[in-house]
Amino acid sequence: DVHGILIVNGTAAPEWRYILDVRAPSANEADYPEWSQAYKIPPIIGPDNENVTCGRAAFLAAPRTETADIVAGSEVGFRVSADGYGVRDGVFSPPIDTMKYPNFWHPGPALVYLSRAPNDDLQNYKGDGDWFKIAYAGPLDDTHWSIWPSVSEFNFTIPKTTPPGKYLMRFENIFPTNTNLGYQQFYVNCAFVNIMGPGGGTPTEFIKFPGGYQPEDPGLLVPPDQDYMGGPVKVQDLKLMQYKPPGPTVWTG
Repeated sequence: DVHGILIVNGTAAPEWRYILDVRAPSANEADYPEWSQAYKIPPIIGPDNENVTCGRAAFLAAPRTETADIVAGSEVGFRVSADGYGVRDGVFSPPIDTMKYPNFWHPGPALVYLSRAPNDDLQNYKGDGDWFKIAYAGPLDDTHWSIWPSVSEFNFTIPKTTPPGKYLMRFENIFPTNTNLGYQQFYVNCAFVNIMGPGGGTPTEFIKFPGGYQPEDPGLLVPPDQDYMGGPVKVQDLKLMQYKPPGPTVWTG
């Protein structure tokens, strides 16, 4: 799935206005109808993939991406704009206004990070600096994830004391596995945001993308009783509440 819609205090922006648009891995985009986004949905494979920072070829979209002004302490969200069907109502017909948005396509966690652009220059920043985590959606209980199934958006709060400035805001949905080391799937998108407010906080526990995750990290390579779709354990016997997400702890300001 791809997450091209930014939500600020309950108001959804047009697709890809504030979020860096992504490209197809190899398919000819001209082969798809204008309304289809099916070519954007293949995952980023492995934590060392260069596209794990913000999505496939995302920074090529910087010149046409606007920056969202967000007051620290506001509720912000990412909404799915295309899932495994490619569009809101399937790959064989164009979207219509009465259809619901598509859903997160894979069971797993959602995590959100911020990275300050040097000199507040988002247009030329490629996300190779430090990132700190500001939100996490983990398991709802032992057999369900917070964002899966039948969930189309993840909302969270920007910490009130976030230092003001321009940031890349990175959303990722991870599909962990018990068996395929190095084949973990990442569904990543980044928004341009200008965070406003008094600041006063000092973010801690930084990480880099790629390079911050390793394939064998807890939360990426999981035990059988946390592998929802590919493991030998029946759904009713899963222990998702024991899941430990990769990366640093959440900074709350």
